[in-house]
Amino acid sequence: MNKTIDINLAGMLFHLDETAYHKLRKYLNAVRTSLQQQEDVDEVMNEIEARIAELLGEKQAHPKQVINDKNIDEIIAVLGEPEDYEEAVEEPASSKSYKIKKGLFRDMDKSVFGGVAAGFAHYLGMDISLMRILFVVLLFFSHASFGLIYLLLWIVIPRAKTASDKLRMKGEKVNLDSIVDQVSTDEPSDKKKINLGAKLENSTQEFGQVFVRIIGLLIALITGSILLTLIVSALSLTSMSDMHIFVMNTPFYEGIHMPFGWLNSIAFILLGFPVALLFLLGIKMLFPNTKSIGKNIFLIGGTIWFLTLVFSIVKATSLISHKNESAKIISEQKILPYKTDTLFLSMDKHILPQNNRYNANRRIHFYVSASEDNAFHLQIEKKSEGIDVPEAKIKAENILYTYKLDSLQPKVLFSNKLLYPNKDFVQDHEVLVRIFVPNQKYLKMSNAVSNHTYRYYCQGNNVLKNENGKIICEDNGTSSDDDQEEETRNDEVIRINGKNVNIKITDEGLDLFTDDDSNKRAHIKIDENGIHTKLYQINAKESKKETK
Repeated sequence: MNKTIDINLAGMLFHLDETAYHKLRKYLNAVRTSLQQQEDVDEVMNEIEARIAELLGEKQAHPKQVINDKNIDEIIAVLGEPEDYEEAVEEPASSKSYKIKKGLFRDMDKSVFGGVAAGFAHYLGMDISLMRILFVVLLFFSHASFGLIYLLLWIVIPRAKTASDKLRMKGEKVNLDSIVDQVSTDEPSDKKKINLGAKLENSTQEFGQVFVRIIGLLIALITGSILLTLIVSALSLTSMSDMHIFVMNTPFYEGIHMPFGWLNSIAFILLGFPVALLFLLGIKMLFPNTKSIGKNIFLIGGTIWFLTLVFSIVKATSLISHKNESAKIISEQKILPYKTDTLFLSMDKHILPQNNRYNANRRIHFYVSASEDNAFHLQIEKKSEGIDVPEAKIKAENILYTYKLDSLQPKVLFSNKLLYPNKDFVQDHEVLVRIFVPNQKYLKMSNAVSNHTYRYYCQGNNVLKNENGKIICEDNGTSSDDDQEEETRNDEVIRINGKNVNIKITDEGLDLFTDDDSNKRAHIKIDENGIHTKLYQINAKESKKETK
């Protein structure tokens, strides 16, 4: 089993087994010995090493492939042995120079403005002066638009930097003796003519390098700050954090049915992975020699991110699609067995059944209408949303809502919450309770029920009366619309319903209702008469505070 040795040729890293390494080293030492009579030995050796690096790169299927001694033999066969060079220098130049497939390069040694014309002249086998005349003609007849093409060619076509590039540009074989010849004929770098094109290109390259590093610094600073914020946020979102408590109490989270830690991880992956890639890009632009992340790490991270994205899209689509249609069912219609003039309505959380397979919300609405006979009527409607009407009806049927008739007094006790299956979204469900009051009879509501009866505001008395088919507040005779169905005012009412907060906006003003788990409730009404507020406890007989 051979040992692997890493070497650097012309700025490129290669992995050679021990046999190949010693063979290549012996070959390079032999070449240097054969070139001792040359004046530019170091420059020639640099060119030869650059050519060997090119050939090694062509033989690599991937950057981590190990070069063996057979690959070195193939490269030596292309370049030739040092003895071949010593024999070749005694032969005429024509015997060692023959044409091969040319490469298109910009000739900076014979350039005036970028070397594009000279490069095309070599590639097409034309005289350089004739090619320049052709370019000028094209520029004239194209009304200067060819100038843009010239600039594009300048950017796209590489310049011939090394002796190997210059030989391929001329279509000559690239081996030891041709490289030596080319280096010998090149002018020393300190005597080379610096033309306008070379000056402009060098200045552009320097400016481009500085610009790229500035952009890299900005990208690294911005994305680094974002990445640090994401990490701190992900670690700080514990079960006791304010953000965790806020998210846990939103309708959105209740519809996801996912542990908070999972949701936190998904958000971090979706945002963190692309930000981390941008951060590494900025570092690479700022420090070009920085080692890139491994391909395997990139593939694993990208796969995780892609699967997370697909899961999030599917989850979000399911949450949106379930609200395509709505349906309402009448779950119960009942004649209440009370012959008194006044019916009392109240709420009690203790009558709510306990079921671990269900969640609860407070989307309960009371509507009061005139009865067509001399009896109090109760009607309960359940409303839900789903992908289609049949599914919405099934979900409505699965809503659990309870009430209790008091046997000692004319009073109906309603649950303050409804129950819905854990798998459903919180805002899919609501319950509509309709009370029908006979003519000249009264409906007395607790503050809790009054908060859910948005159509009436009786300034604390909470007593409604059927006055010849009109439902009015008993204390001031304020009239209400005689609508029998909720839909008759849908275009005039905007409702925003949350778990513990309900908002109603009409042409007459704004009503905001809120409560908490300690049985405290508040009602704020804003209309043309000013701002009215009520603060009270559930089932309190009178408001503890009323301001106007």
